[in-house]
Amino acid sequence: MKFRIKDKELKSYSSSKSKIQVMPSWTKYLLTTHPVEFITTIGEINGTLRTDVAPFATCLDTSYDPPYVQISCAIKQHVAHGEKPTNAKMNTYLNIRQNGLFIVNVPSIELLFEDTQGRWPSHLLDIVAEPFPRRKLKDKIALANLTKIIPFVLPKKHRIYPPMLQEGLAHLECEVIDLHRPHKSDHYNITGKVVGASYDSSLGTDLEEVRSNLTKKIWHHFGSKSYDPSKRLIASMQTFELDTKVSFHLEKKS
Repeated sequence: MKFRIKDKELKSYSSSKSKIQVMPSWTKYLLTTHPVEFITTIGEINGTLRTDVAPFATCLDTSYDPPYVQISCAIKQHVAHGEKPTNAKMNTYLNIRQNGLFIVNVPSIELLFEDTQGRWPSHLLDIVAEPFPRRKLKDKIALANLTKIIPFVLPKKHRIYPPMLQEGLAHLECEVIDLHRPHKSDHYNITGKVVGASYDSSLGTDLEEVRSNLTKKIWHHFGSKSYDPSKRLIASMQTFELDTKVSFHLEKKS
């Protein structure tokens, strides 16, 4: 169907000298990501159950009621810099395909820095991001000195379930309701229904106190520097209040 386009509207556009056009491949650099989440899963490998953890900067909520979250998982296993690419699939994806479960654990920025008690290794992010081959998958949770704890809801509904991480600030227990690959995409979109939610008591008890403390401790990952893959760009948030005239029903506590 053809539409009549009024030239008057198009003529109202102005040109800009401050904008610089780049290739569409810059999308991953220009579209700021969501905060990093540690996704825990469990799967059977060579007749043995093995838990796994991996960092994701592609996790977001896609429905409030019912509550859905989606993670975007690469089609192929990530390969460390300097190593040859393979056709292997990510362990997170393979585990989810097996049992349809995953848990979103919100990590604190504190985990990226070795504390005075030496509780976490200085390269914790490298450990949880290590792309182990499927048959040689190691317990990255243990290697990172993180603690596996029992979820609240999944054990009541499933015989096999992934762990929550004690060191996490908040947790979303998810059952997969959709897994698909958008047309020619290099990622799978995996949507989970949140059946259990919890947070650490260190954040407080009042909702606004929890939200305020949470925003101070979460962090964003903007990828490695183009000229030095060993340098990663990490950012933490600063919050402020802004008076507005419009509010939305969906923003209220439910």
